[in-house]
Amino acid sequence: MYHFIVVVVAIFGCAIAADEADIKNLIGEPDYRQVRLHWETDKGADPDNFQVRYCELQTWGPQRCRVQGVADLEDNEIEFNENVKAYNVNVKGLRMATTYSFEIRREKETGDREDRSHDGNGKNQNVIVIPTKGFSAKATQCLSHASEIEVSTGPYFGGRIAVEAADGERCALDGDPTSPRDSYTLRINHLECGSKVNESTVATFVIVQENLPILTHSTRRFLVICSYQPETLTVRAGLNLPTHSKGQAQLSPVDIEEEISQVSKRGRNARMGRAYQAPQALVKDNNSTVDYLPSNNMIPLIVMCFLSIVILIGIIITVYKISSRRRETFDDVSVSGLSVSTVSSCSTMAESICERSSANSRSDI
Repeated sequence: MYHFIVVVVAIFGCAIAADEADIKNLIGEPDYRQVRLHWETDKGADPDNFQVRYCELQTWGPQRCRVQGVADLEDNEIEFNENVKAYNVNVKGLRMATTYSFEIRREKETGDREDRSHDGNGKNQNVIVIPTKGFSAKATQCLSHASEIEVSTGPYFGGRIAVEAADGERCALDGDPTSPRDSYTLRINHLECGSKVNESTVATFVIVQENLPILTHSTRRFLVICSYQPETLTVRAGLNLPTHSKGQAQLSPVDIEEEISQVSKRGRNARMGRAYQAPQALVKDNNSTVDYLPSNNMIPLIVMCFLSIVILIGIIITVYKISSRRRETFDDVSVSGLSVSTVSSCSTMAESICERSSANSRSDI
């Protein structure tokens, strides 16, 4: 009798181990309101005897447990391979931002044993825990007077996106429950929506609700902080000094719109980053080195200065020579005038003396 009991227990243990070994590589892909499960089994396993049991994991334990059968081969996309079979099951109707536990088991185990996913031994490999997606938001543009945020809500969102404690339709946005779009963009006017603005940052609280009348567990409250620098202009310039060797110029077409977009993106990224990083001008780098200009670039400047000085000296010498020549010309003119007047006076005096001598001779006769 003792040997019979040992054999029965061994057979039962082998059967349980075989059941657990049938399911392999259980993984899941979460979405906003559904989860896609994937697992593999041996080729000889029957595809009609699997069930998916899932529960909401709350702080006080699993809640709202449900069971979904795997019976329709076409809808579940069961793929056959040489050695294994791959199963893909979509579990729909889930709640957003909620953690679920999923267990894959056979239908014959439903009434024969209790759920092994929460027995605490941690040996059940057929259970996986996956949280569904929730709302998320990010700032896409930050200006001094307005900001834009992009909220990911998932498809068929029928809730509301609004600035906290703000009145007016311009500070809120309603979702379209018939649209498959999964994101919305809200533009916030800082003055109208009551944002907190200081010299370089803007802070705004945004609430995203899945249901308008009440606040559910999926409701999220986001703090949008934008940093900016008012009246800031970025200028890019370059200077090429002449060298001894001749350079070659190359021209290539540039798309102006692309260049402007890149410059605006870089400026936006710089504004966003200053909220979390210290300005580069205030950070002291101990390993920084000073780059000096090479001496080859200073030679042209020295040559130009030397030539300027030589030209200035030549101009001064030329002016001095011209002025000295003019002075010499004026001196020659004055000397010649004086000699002419002297000669004329002397000739006049000689003529008077001759006339006197001739008169005396006539009186003697």
